[in-house]
Amino acid sequence: MTATHDQWSAILYQSADREITLVDIPTSIATAQGRTGTLLSTSPLEEPIQSKEEYQPKASKITGIASADTARYEVYKSLIQQALLDIKAHVPGSWCAPRQIFPHLPKYGKDAAETNDVERELEHQFREWAAGGESRVDDNSFDFQTMMASLGAPEVQPAIAGDNAQRWIMSCFAARDADLQDGTAADWSPAFYNAESQTLNLTIARAGAEKEQMTQAYNFTVPPLSAFFLGDCDHPDSFRSAFREVTNKHNLPRHFDLVLLDPPWPNRSAKRKGAYEQVGGMPYLKKMLLKMDIDNYLEHNALVGIWITNKSALRDHVLGPGGLFETWNVGLIEEWIWIKTTTKGDPMFDIDDTMRKPYEVLLLGRAAPNAWTTMTHASSPRKRVIAAVPDIHSRKPCLKELLEPYVPEPTDYSALEVFARYLVAGWTSWGNEVLKYNSNIYWAKDSIEQQRSVRYN
Repeated sequence: MTATHDQWSAILYQSADREITLVDIPTSIATAQGRTGTLLSTSPLEEPIQSKEEYQPKASKITGIASADTARYEVYKSLIQQALLDIKAHVPGSWCAPRQIFPHLPKYGKDAAETNDVERELEHQFREWAAGGESRVDDNSFDFQTMMASLGAPEVQPAIAGDNAQRWIMSCFAARDADLQDGTAADWSPAFYNAESQTLNLTIARAGAEKEQMTQAYNFTVPPLSAFFLGDCDHPDSFRSAFREVTNKHNLPRHFDLVLLDPPWPNRSAKRKGAYEQVGGMPYLKKMLLKMDIDNYLEHNALVGIWITNKSALRDHVLGPGGLFETWNVGLIEEWIWIKTTTKGDPMFDIDDTMRKPYEVLLLGRAAPNAWTTMTHASSPRKRVIAAVPDIHSRKPCLKELLEPYVPEPTDYSALEVFARYLVAGWTSWGNEVLKYNSNIYWAKDSIEQQRSVRYN
């Protein structure tokens, strides 16, 4: 039996027990922002990608992988195959909604991770804007950016705060006041909360010579009741300070019922740019994650989700002794397997490929109900399968619609997304590209709401 959903749902199909779901990625992001517009995408994958001979690992490496992960892999494989058969029986057409293509990006393949000049410029601006709000840290503390610079990554050195940062100003526009076009501009701040129950259009611009004259403008949308903190996650003190200021000003909760993380795990095929360049490798990334003190932001019984790839070492970093879940006192309850498919429902890669698997896993845990309870992992965590046709490199399905049934009050809860690349209505988002897919460059022009100004306080 197929579960029913409203016309704006990103869910194309879901089994009655919710263990199998087909999701459209661009729609999931748009609906999570409360938008009905079209998020630009890459061309949907129509045929599986064939592995090239040079990608095959050595025989010794294959043996090592098999001996460590065979049992888990066989379970995943069986669940995925059953899920795909079930979806095919209910979805006769394409496995994704029609897409409008983001210009200058190639089809999904070896070059799909490359960004065009517009994207590079936006990424550069994010680094500059983030640097303007970072606080000074203890010289003896771990500094991920300093480490990268010392290892020869000058392209990701932070911009210098101060005069340069003060050259940027911001103003907001709301849809309710069509005739107002003289909203007050304010100095740029990388921490912002939209207290309105409607979307705001945010303009960040370089200040001109004349008072409040704005040039070189960048336009974004901020969903209703959402907060963002644009900054590097390796500077948790800056986030903590800004977070306290914003929550004090707007009387917002400081603990979250839901926390979702998508860390930039070291990966040969990934080409992450910005402050999370994979120069430092796993030891530095794990140290950065532990330094965030995520457990300080968890409400009792909070739901905690963290994405991992298919390396057993990553799973150990999250679930093993001394791992993230143990440090945060979180116990594993479920595993959600995202299988990347073609428009016809075939896995993106051969599921038996020894080098690349066509799926990623969300480890879903539950925080302790009180301070004196020690959480342990479920002996048999429930497993669910989410199918989705891949989109622009590193875009994942937005899981808001799927996660809300797991929080105590789906219409009244607090959520934090870390390493976020877009905002979600009602959520708090933190990351060094937190506004990326809220930029108007990623939305079809006919779907961008007309900017109407409102005074910024």
